[in-house]
Amino acid sequence: MIVLGIVGTPAGGKSTVAKMLVELGATWINADLIARAVLERSDVQADLLQHYGASIVNSDGVIDRAKLAGMVFGDDDASRRRLDYLESRIHPETKKLITNQLLEFEKRGDAVAILDVPLMFKSSWDRYCDEIWCVDADKEIRIGRVRSRGWTPEHLQAREKNQLNIAEKKRLSTQVILNNGTLTELNDTISTLWSSLATRHSAASDPDHCVESTGRKTLP
Repeated sequence: MIVLGIVGTPAGGKSTVAKMLVELGATWINADLIARAVLERSDVQADLLQHYGASIVNSDGVIDRAKLAGMVFGDDDASRRRLDYLESRIHPETKKLITNQLLEFEKRGDAVAILDVPLMFKSSWDRYCDEIWCVDADKEIRIGRVRSRGWTPEHLQAREKNQLNIAEKKRLSTQVILNNGTLTELNDTISTLWSSLATRHSAASDPDHCVESTGRKTLP
């Protein structure tokens, strides 16, 4: 099985690329959705409520992810400490679930698994990938996209500051995809890269190839 990592900038188009790859036959592991499921567990909610206080919950007593994000994504030391605690509570279980999914998908014979993890390099998931594609767009375009989500440019900037800078992501990636154009143009680019993916990784495409059989693919 080929493991294809997807990284990029907030609002750069990672999810759009992942959806296009699913249409082409890939399986998508979305770490954000997995982390969200972990966050919704009652034991995790209780811990976070005790740590952060009642200001993070909405009227029905459930943690409001927007309020939580506003508390942990900031430039000050207090915000960074709050983010560190959140990551320490969410990431270990998320990593375990991602690992289980990857091994399950390989066992059932999937050809390509998309690994969509925001902290790809910080969490060392990059060493588990055959390729990493970095999806980016000009900042003005990304600001326009986040406005449609109800974000402000400041929200975008706060998210970016808590990630590896885009220049370093590009340097560490196999392919860089600039998503400034139309969906048709992006789809053409993805289709071209997809068509040569199996050729570039013929060993990983072999049904007898095991994810854990090489040093590069040892789980972090």
